[in-house]
Amino acid sequence: MQGLSLELCAKDRVGLLSDVTRVLRENGLSVMRAGVTTVGDQAIHVFYVSDAAGNPVDMKTIEGLRQEIGNNMMLNVKKVPTNTKSLESSGWPKKSFLFGSLLEKFRS
Repeated sequence: MQGLSLELCAKDRVGLLSDVTRVLRENGLSVMRAGVTTVGDQAIHVFYVSDAAGNPVDMKTIEGLRQEIGNNMMLNVKKVPTNTKSLESSGWPKKSFLFGSLLEKFRS
């Protein structure tokens, strides 16, 4: 797995996850894995992203994200470990969950 980990922290609100994923999509990023949680009134989202071809994201794209997100969210960027055991030891399961597959089940 190649890519970056984008950790976003913001005040939770209706539509926050939708807005964040829209911004990622509009900037040409693919979400490989995502972790979403809320602690009190704070939303903490972690997205493992790459570009549409599966390549690492360039820093120019990340800076564009920072500008688009503005002062509403804290954005922390980390390099994703290439070893999947590192991800598993940090709490990520072996199998990933795709929102698209869940939505497809509801559509049929």
